[in-house]
Amino acid sequence: MTPLLRGIDALCTLGAWVAAVSAALLALILIVEVVVTSFFNWSQPWAVEYAIYLQCFVLFCGAGWALRQGGHIRVAVLMQTLPPAAARLLDMACCVFAIGVIGFATMTLWQQLIRSYDFASTSYYPMATPTWIPQLLLTLGFTLLLLGFCARLVRLLRREVPDLGDGMASGGVE
Repeated sequence: MTPLLRGIDALCTLGAWVAAVSAALLALILIVEVVVTSFFNWSQPWAVEYAIYLQCFVLFCGAGWALRQGGHIRVAVLMQTLPPAAARLLDMACCVFAIGVIGFATMTLWQQLIRSYDFASTSYYPMATPTWIPQLLLTLGFTLLLLGFCARLVRLLRREVPDLGDGMASGGVE
């Protein structure tokens, strides 16, 4: 089981790298857009479309990694006031709920991705990007978050520490 958990952690780390590169590209696109619009009175027709895609990648591709780091929002006050066994049970219940919700969203995103590919859908922006391309990274981001929650639940069941965070990120601060 440990190699599987390490594999999920590695995939989530890869997702975080995709999010980081996407953030850098997003910043670059926005800076270039501001400069060319301000000084040359010209706008890039692709900037808005790709900025939207990159923003989605930033938000969702690193979510599984953030979960492992303890960076997702939780109610630390409640978790700290409960006895450790009760806090662990509540954490497991929340993981099961999250797996259900994110699992449904992930399944739906995969279905939409397949439909977009089958119908050769393209965006309505001037670049007419095939929609399955940005949908793929978004869907993979949700899939990584789902895997991250599954790994967290397994760690909780095995009585392992589910977060790598330092306390500040692990569940928030009051």
